[in-house]
Amino acid sequence: MFLTSQNYLQEFQSLLQTGSRVSLAVAFWGQGAQDLLEKAWGGESLRILCNLGTGGTNPRVIRDLLALSCDRPGLEVLTLDNLHAKVAIGEQTAIVGSANISSNGLGFEDTECVGWQEAGLLISDNSLRLQMQAWFDDLWMHGEEITEEKLKIAENLWMKNRGSRPLSAKKLVEASAASLKNRDIHLAIFRLDASDQARVEASLANKEARRSDSPELLNVKLDFFEDWPDDSEEPLPRDVPILAMRYGPTKRVTRLGAWTRVPQLDRIFLSSVTSEQVSLVMLGKLDSVVGMSLSAEDSKVFARRLKPWIDEIYNGQDPETARCLSLDEFLDWEERIASGDRDLKSSAQASLAMLTPDY
Repeated sequence: MFLTSQNYLQEFQSLLQTGSRVSLAVAFWGQGAQDLLEKAWGGESLRILCNLGTGGTNPRVIRDLLALSCDRPGLEVLTLDNLHAKVAIGEQTAIVGSANISSNGLGFEDTECVGWQEAGLLISDNSLRLQMQAWFDDLWMHGEEITEEKLKIAENLWMKNRGSRPLSAKKLVEASAASLKNRDIHLAIFRLDASDQARVEASLANKEARRSDSPELLNVKLDFFEDWPDDSEEPLPRDVPILAMRYGPTKRVTRLGAWTRVPQLDRIFLSSVTSEQVSLVMLGKLDSVVGMSLSAEDSKVFARRLKPWIDEIYNGQDPETARCLSLDEFLDWEERIASGDRDLKSSAQASLAMLTPDY
């Protein structure tokens, strides 16, 4: 039986539900897959062989599956880092096809997957199914136990893959929340205007840049933050995009722009008011944010989107406090608001671990 995106998931669920002993050799796993297995499988044995070591599997899902195995005897999970197959084997049928479970090698998950076209075969011929089972059993012998060390390495690889996955949007304001997550974009929110002394120091840093032999310093537009040291509770990260904005006394969000740190121009000066050392963190203007443009008009649109969240995080907080937070924190908040602060797991269950391709 030929499987497409319209019936792939249905047949996969059926194989899980009707099989007492099920073997899954599926390379890449993403968020929602653990919910599918927990609901659909109730048999005697479920052996899962995944590829945890190349960055295409979400380690959180594997952690959840390992935790589930403590309550569900017969559930076992091993990793084989050269696995690229997508095969499910039950006692009556087997499936071989293009689909990973909820995620692909580029790290797409959940709503990011909508629209991908799948193809596979549902195999009922018992001789072929037995050949597939023998193939799986041989691979299982070479599978490795999943240790905490392996999971931590996988987490770093996963985040790296998530950050480099391709985008379809050309503008930041047009990108979906799901596609913006895990991009290592930060938001810097400041309240106070700079002192005259800091402006003088920044002018000196600008002159230093113009005398530099480095094209990246000669041609970049510079700005700065005053008194935001690297040892603060929420330091400004290096080598990543920073969306900086002012949240003024009238609770307006203004001056939103994309920047990155230029640490070679950072300065320390002695305050003429407090006689204490003050940091000056220099920033270079970015033309794009992870490949997406952010025009002046688009900045205003994005600022309006951010404002309710900023109002909330400053509610009851020192109005002069500057904040540096991951964009993911805002996106998670926005998702909770959109869902009425319900358990987000319901959305994952609704999508029922959509099966998607890899590259």
